[in-house]
This record gives sequence, C-alpha cells and structure tokens, in this order.
Amino acid sequence: MAYNFDGPSRIISLSSGTTSFSVKDLWSRWVDWYVTSDNGKYLPALENVGGQVISVANNSYVPIYVTLVNGWKIRPQESNHNLDVTEGVLISSDNASPFISTIGAFNVQVNYQQPVQSISITTAATGTDLQDIYTQLNSLQATIDKALTKTQYIALS
Repeated sequence: MAYNFDGPSRIISLSSGTTSFSVKDLWSRWVDWYVTSDNGKYLPALENVGGQVISVANNSYVPIYVTLVNGWKIRPQESNHNLDVTEGVLISSDNASPFISTIGAFNVQVNYQQPVQSISITTAATGTDLQDIYTQLNSLQATIDKALTKTQYIALS
C-alpha cells in the first residue's frame, strides 16, 4: 500500500489498487515521510492519540485515533470502488470528511471499520472536577507534543 504525501497541496493520495487502508499504517507512513528529507517544512498532516498497550497477554491496545489537521485531506484512488478504513478511528479537525473527491467522476463508498472498544473508569469526582482534569491533561499533552523532536516522532510510529 502506497501513499503519496503532497506537502504543498496538503493531500494524501492513495495509490492505484488501494481499496483498504489501516489508520495505524497511515500514521506510520506519514511519520516516515515527515522525517525524510526536508518534509518537516510542511505543516503536519496528522495527530494521534491511543495505541498504548492494555494487556500484552490479551493482545489488547487502546484504539488509535488519528486526526487530519492543518487542512490535509485524503484522496482515494481514481476508480469506482469501496474503500475500507480499518485499525483505528480517522477524523478531520475541521469536522468535515477526511476525504476529498477523486479528480475524475468516480464513485467511492467509504466504509469505516472502527474498533468497538472502550475503557471506562469509576471515580467519585464531580463533573467539574473531571472537566478540570481533562483541561490539565490536554495542556500537558500540548506541552509534550511541542517538545517532541522528529526523532521522537519516529519512535512513536
């Protein structure tokens, strides 16, 4: 499976013959592309959360959530087909579809095969306490993200 990352246009094109792709694989290939040559000069295409191990014995992980950011979009291959999106949740930061139309007049049906798994915790905290914790976690995550180097992004993929 090949992806073409077009930094100036902010478009990720799926190669011919691609009728499915893994959100995990998309993340890894983008990281590979971003740290290669001078591709880091372009605005990042993706952000992610999740992927941490829950249980090695049970081979279970927190589902990966990948968000297209900075106006990046995905263009399916140029043909009529069904496109399956697997192994994670894919969204766009602009609350629109992460996909744009093909250049030609093709019909593409996108089928999301998102993981059905959730993790819950029990707490005696109030709604206000939970909102404060959420705000603090987001602030901490933003600080960590700013501190990451390209080398550290590779280690995450």
